[in-house]
Amino acid sequence: MIAELKSANSAKIGKVFKDARNNLELSKNDIAEVLVMNIKYIQAIESGNYSSFPSEGFARAYFIKYQDFLSINCDFPSIYDEDSRKVEIIEKSIIKIDMSLMPFFKKGIFIIITIFVLFSFYNIISNYNNNSATNENNLTDNLKNAQFIAPEIKNNIVELDEPIVFDEINEVNKVNIENKTSSLSLNNKLTLNFLDECWIEIYSGNELVANQLFQLNDVYMLDIEKPFKVVVGNADNVEGTYNGDSIDFITNANRLRVNTIIFNDE
Repeated sequence: MIAELKSANSAKIGKVFKDARNNLELSKNDIAEVLVMNIKYIQAIESGNYSSFPSEGFARAYFIKYQDFLSINCDFPSIYDEDSRKVEIIEKSIIKIDMSLMPFFKKGIFIIITIFVLFSFYNIISNYNNNSATNENNLTDNLKNAQFIAPEIKNNIVELDEPIVFDEINEVNKVNIENKTSSLSLNNKLTLNFLDECWIEIYSGNELVANQLFQLNDVYMLDIEKPFKVVVGNADNVEGTYNGDSIDFITNANRLRVNTIIFNDE
């Protein structure tokens, strides 16, 4: 479990945020709707406990975003250090395994491999026997019908003015099939490729459907229909497509490299 990321200083700064919000007579829900922020992050900043943020970069981006909206000026609290960031990344990346179950796990793997090998061997033998029988039957049929092949060919010869180029026909059909397949596979498909650390939030309507931190070389794919929107932090660290069309994450990003891309029904 990640240690609580809170200090007296962070709590003091959080109170400044809360007082500023109250002075504007706004609720946390109001802030969440206007800034497209998860309400738990608003609560984290105001309470001074940053444990719910997936990383320091994520926390800083929302801290500055909320601060600019309230027109206040506070320093980001010094609650992160190099060691805690490493521990956080490791704990989020490694699947923990109960070592007491390892002997049972090894036995299970051994049994599965054994069954797989025996099943494969059985299929090889069965296929060999079936193929042998099929080949013998085909050979017999071919010998019986061989005497009729030459006369049939001779009686059905037709002279053509121009030769039929089957390769060209097959190539056209191949292109048509590939185009149809490509069109089907790209329907409502959102694909994101990450070039470095980057966080995203994806909303279908007003419902948050994805909230995740990504690293270099991560790939994220999602089937989602319009309308929806994607909020990206570190916008220059992500490339993406929707239905095969490229998405520009950089042009309208703010000075914090945060951008919101909206996909409407039009």
